Amino acid sequence: MTAVIAVLHAEDVALEFVSVLRDHADEDVLVIVGQARASLTLPAGLSLRERLELLGPLVEPGGNTAELPVPADVAALLGEAPTPAPGPGELWTHSPADHRIRRARFGWIVSRAVSPFPGSSASSSLSLPAVTCSVGDNPFLQTIPGTATAITGAEAEAKIDFINRRAGELLRSRVADRLVTTDRVPAVERFFTAGAEQANRLYALISSLGDDAAVADDPWEFGRSAYEAARLDATAAWTARWCSPQDGPIVEVGACQGELTRRLAGKGYRVQATEPNAGFRARLAERAEPGVEVLPDSLEDLADHGERQAAAYLLVEMLYYDQDLTLLDRLPTDLVLVALETGQLNERIWPWLREQSTWRVAERVELAPPTLEPVCDGLAYLRKRGSRGLVLARAGWRR
Repeated sequence: MTAVIAVLHAEDVALEFVSVLRDHADEDVLVIVGQARASLTLPAGLSLRERLELLGPLVEPGGNTAELPVPADVAALLGEAPTPAPGPGELWTHSPADHRIRRARFGWIVSRAVSPFPGSSASSSLSLPAVTCSVGDNPFLQTIPGTATAITGAEAEAKIDFINRRAGELLRSRVADRLVTTDRVPAVERFFTAGAEQANRLYALISSLGDDAAVADDPWEFGRSAYEAARLDATAAWTARWCSPQDGPIVEVGACQGELTRRLAGKGYRVQATEPNAGFRARLAERAEPGVEVLPDSLEDLADHGERQAAAYLLVEMLYYDQDLTLLDRLPTDLVLVALETGQLNERIWPWLREQSTWRVAERVELAPPTLEPVCDGLAYLRKRGSRGLVLARAGWRR
């Protein structure tokens, strides 16, 4: 079977996959370069420097905005290989959780090219149970490697020589994802295997501030994590201390798939749960309990229309999108409950509060402390940053 390395940029082979070339020194290796939508074969028997040199013409230091290929494009490139398609364990690509989001998306696309997308009717002519992913670059998520291989001094020299001669512009790139820093030229190359579902969940995690977060069901594991369950229970109890079901409806902004919504409905609240992400909203509506109205509105919509009079608005773990905080002034309520991690509260919320006179802080409370937690069935772990709550009461409002 042909070994395949599928990368977004040609230089990524030198940066992260030299040990793969070493392990297949006596075999042809097919390289797919997503940015160039091209493939080429690195013949067996050549030295590492000679193989890397064949990639030189495909290095494009200035580009990082070209439309990415779709899974069918990648499958076609694999199918056009002059030798048989890869077997299990013979396809390497980027981690779907790489912090460089375009590489993460390309790794995710590759996983979809060789395995049907969960919940999709699409099929692929290729079928691999898993792909092998480079751990890549992610300062927030630690992925447990299945293998870790140290390169030799000669291999390090080949890496360095290729980058300096063929991709030297990337050493001073102004594009953060393209910039080559020392830590992106690893002396130990680490890899893990991921099936289609795991790739989905990893990609959803790294896409948490974009629409692609909904590609996986419950990407933040609100419904599976004991830590998240305790945080949500504390948030629901906190809400109950400040308004009762008899006070009127409450608006939950950015309800995601409804784990907090379900808790509030169980306490007897009429909840207007808003979620602009269509994927999350569909799951929210499908699972909604009696007393829950599901809406597509964003915070901006709610403020602009001013039609949803409520006993309280809940902004729980959703002010991470650079929203204009003056929107809160136009919400038709006298009570807003904001929950965020401490850093965001200190950097964004407190400076804004000190400069305005519409709201006063009626309470501050810790809902959940920071913790380290495994995710994706133990494939990775990360630091959950905790959650602190602020009760904002409109000036003049009294309980």
